[in-house]
Amino acid sequence: MNYKNDLLVPIFTKPKYEVADVFRNNIYKINKLSPDQWKTVTDIINCRTKKLGKHILKCDKCGHEEISYNSCRNRNCPKCQGLKKIKWLLDRQKEILPINYFHVIFTIPHFINKLTYQNRKIIYDLMFNSVKETLIEGAKNPKNLGAKIGYIAILHTWGQTLSYHPHIHCIVTGGGITDDNKWIDSKDGYFIPVNILSILFKNKMITKIREEYKKNKLYFFNELESIKEYKDFNKYLDEAYNKNWVVYSKPSFKNSKNVFEYISRYTHRIAISNHRIKDLKDNSITFSYKDYRDDGKKKIMELKNEEFMRRFLMHVAPKNFMRIRFGGIFSNRYRKDNISKVKKLLLTNEKIEINEKTQKSWKKILYNISGINIERCPICKNGILKDIFKNSS
Repeated sequence: MNYKNDLLVPIFTKPKYEVADVFRNNIYKINKLSPDQWKTVTDIINCRTKKLGKHILKCDKCGHEEISYNSCRNRNCPKCQGLKKIKWLLDRQKEILPINYFHVIFTIPHFINKLTYQNRKIIYDLMFNSVKETLIEGAKNPKNLGAKIGYIAILHTWGQTLSYHPHIHCIVTGGGITDDNKWIDSKDGYFIPVNILSILFKNKMITKIREEYKKNKLYFFNELESIKEYKDFNKYLDEAYNKNWVVYSKPSFKNSKNVFEYISRYTHRIAISNHRIKDLKDNSITFSYKDYRDDGKKKIMELKNEEFMRRFLMHVAPKNFMRIRFGGIFSNRYRKDNISKVKKLLLTNEKIEINEKTQKSWKKILYNISGINIERCPICKNGILKDIFKNSS
């Protein structure tokens, strides 16, 4: 597995510009933020600065000293996701099954984006629940697969240009466990037809949103203009039903060992990485993006600093909201037993090590996957840097 091309980039390379620079230089222009958004701004600005405390490291051979400032560990901080992604990937590597996997993406129409943003926690939960029911029920149908599958779902809310685009990435098993405890592979290497998934997902989402409205659970700030036009929320949902609810299903992975490395690109990604920022001026920021409407060509976009900050902060998830969820035979409670069962059904003799969290320190993890000993003294090359002082805010 090649970690060096992607996973280690945010750890070992320092970008010229950072999202923190944008907020630090323009914080006086920010207003009307939620507590979660404000905490994200302050954490990003203070990350790896004196305000969060420091470590002083000293070489046990030559006496060289280095200062290391603490990280904020905010899940929206571009500087704090690289190691988390690696740890998550190492934990998942223990759970790989020798089967095909599919990458399925569920999207909602742009028509309900404003409603979704004003009710983020509620609608995001409805999306996860609808995806779960769609995948489980669709696969359980004998016309499709007739078995219980497993999946991992990850919520993303952004597009390449930081636009608001809520969607859920799923890695789904290419087969499942039947009622008589047998393993069955997906027919002809294909998953459930996307038109079936789209209809199921749409029906479930509209029904669930309508139920939340009846319970007076939905919040409407200044009355959404798109809803005012219809004067009646049920008519608004009827129109939403007629929109295009897109579900993508990408071909199965040829090598099951690559599946979690692939999905790890999505697990701890935030709206934009520091490495995509190309230039930062007094009034604007320039960054690169892929235009998927033009064969994924790399392009450059320039935004006013205020607009960039507004777009970035739209993607701060609600407090304590779980963006990564497991379902079906991968559900947290039964994952170890189910994976053991599947491996036995597939007649594999692999040693099963499930749900044993990676306990190694981040320094040892980096050494194991990169061969770089970050504890080695950069001056004498022989000594080990050891903490002689710790201070945290």
